[in-house]
Amino acid sequence: MLKNLPEKTVERLSQYRRVLLNYQFLEHGYIYSHNLARILKTNPANVRRDMMLIGVSGDVHKGYEIGKLIESIGDAIDSEQAEKVCFVGIGELGRTVSEYFSQPSNKLQIAATFHFENHQPVAYSDVPSYNISMISEIIRKEDILICVLAVPKDYAREICMILINSGVIGILNFTSVYLQVPKHVYVENYDMITKLEKIAYFMKRHSVNSRK
Repeated sequence: MLKNLPEKTVERLSQYRRVLLNYQFLEHGYIYSHNLARILKTNPANVRRDMMLIGVSGDVHKGYEIGKLIESIGDAIDSEQAEKVCFVGIGELGRTVSEYFSQPSNKLQIAATFHFENHQPVAYSDVPSYNISMISEIIRKEDILICVLAVPKDYAREICMILINSGVIGILNFTSVYLQVPKHVYVENYDMITKLEKIAYFMKRHSVNSRK
C-alpha cells in the first residue's frame, strides 16, 4: 500500500533500493545506515528518518536486513499493479533505463517508445517502437499512464497536451520547457542543463583545490 511520504523521501527510497539490489543475494546480508548514507552522499540521520517513515527499524548491532529492507521499500512506494511507461524521443538513454525495468517483478514496465519520422528508432529488448503519429492510439490501447518526454523544445508543449488528452497523468520531462498541465497531472522536471552546469562548477572547483 502506497504511503503518504515526502517527495525527497520517495526519491531516496528509490535510490536506496537500487543500491541494495546489488547486495540482495548475500546470505544474512545487513547494512548500517551510515554505510548506505556514505554510498548515496547523504547523512545517516536522513536514512534512519526515511526508514522510520516506512516502519522499518534496524538492529543496533547489525543494521538493516537487506532483503527485508528491499521488500519494505517496495511496499511503501510501488503500486500494487504494474504501471506502463512510454518513452517519447529519449533514444539511447531510454535503453539504458529500460534495462533496470525489464525485470518481471518490477512495478514499472516499458510498454512503448515513440520516434520522429526522420529518426532511426533505438531498438529496445521486447519493447515495440512506433512513429510519433501513433502516440494517441497506442497510449489508449495499452492504457499507458506515465511518459518520459525528451523531444525538441519546439514540440514539447504540443506533445505534452497530446499525451494528457490520451490519458497520461504522470510525465518525466527531460525537455528545457516548463510544462503547464492540469492539476491532476504530475510532472517531474529533470533539468539536465542545471545538472551539467553544476557538474562543471564542482569539477572546476575540485580541480583548483587539488592544485593548491
